[in-house]
Amino acid sequence: MMPEVRLRPIRMSDAERCFRWVTDPEVALHLGLTRPPRSVREERAWIATVLSDPEHLRMFVVEDGEGRPIGTTTLRGIEPEEGLAHFGILIGEKHLWDQGYGTAATRETLAFAFRELDLREVRLSCYSRNGRARRCYEKAGFEVVRGGALWKPEGGADLRMRITRGEWEARAEGE
Repeated sequence: MMPEVRLRPIRMSDAERCFRWVTDPEVALHLGLTRPPRSVREERAWIATVLSDPEHLRMFVVEDGEGRPIGTTTLRGIEPEEGLAHFGILIGEKHLWDQGYGTAATRETLAFAFRELDLREVRLSCYSRNGRARRCYEKAGFEVVRGGALWKPEGGADLRMRITRGEWEARAEGE
């Protein structure tokens, strides 16, 4: 059974918690950050960027069933005309890893992307060595893009995955 999660828009008051998560070496290992923030002030600047451009960038705090923040999800590079966005997730509370929270948060974010933003497709890239993330994405319905394992953009992510609205709708009906 999938754990209960809720998404809420990120707030400036989340900066300290998010900073703690992205500067934890275990959490940050697979994030592909070119340079993690060096201070809570830098994290606040990032959140300000998110809040200033909701048409192209959406970031949510993931809360567990008790309303406790446990991570974030992001839709970035949103192209409303093309109906595309890129997805990212971070479960910062390590004691909750491997319990389905990532999959639940991914599914909630996809519901927002397809229902609220009316997107056509959501894409992501990740490290093939990150088996935990790949399992999460596959459970949520993402599929590897053919030839995606050969794509190696800067930052080292070497696996591309995607899900279309039609694929998501078919999965949602079957659940």
